[in-house]
Amino acid sequence: MKTILPLYGPSALLLGLGLLAAAPARAQQLPASADTVRFPVRYCTALPSLQMTQWDDDYSRYQRWLTPEIRKTQMGMSYQREGVQTWWCRPSASPHAQLDTATVVRDAGKLQGNWRVVANRVITHLDSVSFTDKRIYRTARLRPNEEPGTLQITDQKFSLTDTGHAGKKPKTRTSNYELINQRYLLLYRGSKAGGAVSQVGLDAAGRLVLHNCGVEERKVNGRYIVYQTVINQVIFERQ
Repeated sequence: MKTILPLYGPSALLLGLGLLAAAPARAQQLPASADTVRFPVRYCTALPSLQMTQWDDDYSRYQRWLTPEIRKTQMGMSYQREGVQTWWCRPSASPHAQLDTATVVRDAGKLQGNWRVVANRVITHLDSVSFTDKRIYRTARLRPNEEPGTLQITDQKFSLTDTGHAGKKPKTRTSNYELINQRYLLLYRGSKAGGAVSQVGLDAAGRLVLHNCGVEERKVNGRYIVYQTVINQVIFERQ
């Protein structure tokens, strides 16, 4: 198995994981109020195979998209507590659950224009591997965010406005931006190395899909390993 650098993704899998069998994915845990008809919980999101032996290959497919410029923005941290080794990174350019590469933006000019939020939610994907029963458990939780908003993108500026509900004053945040390798949106004000990176794409209907991701890996050697991806997913339509 290949070694994965800890700053840019999950740590290398233990050799014994190749012997694990996959369990059927658990039912997705969704609040009753979440409207997932238009945008299912896995909308524009790709997850690794349920066969652990395929995970290194699945993960390596995304490595070619990472440029040195994007790698410079990544800083992971790790610690150990009560026998549990934890590693985390946010924002992550290479999470366990990725924005589908079918959404790549081949023409940066297609990002420009005025957009409005049609879906805003936080989705947590969990892949847990138990060494005891040699199974993978996959779950997803969705928490809707009802905050409305608009987005204006020019050839240089990215301006996101929280329009707020009645009685709330709108708030606009403006940054410089750069589309990198058709997939990453780098927002910055000073140095690019200190910028925030998100995954960005356009779906089949021309909607803009923005993923801001955080990742966490938790493991106890010989017992279990958990990969958690928290995605702030915002979907926009043109105004």
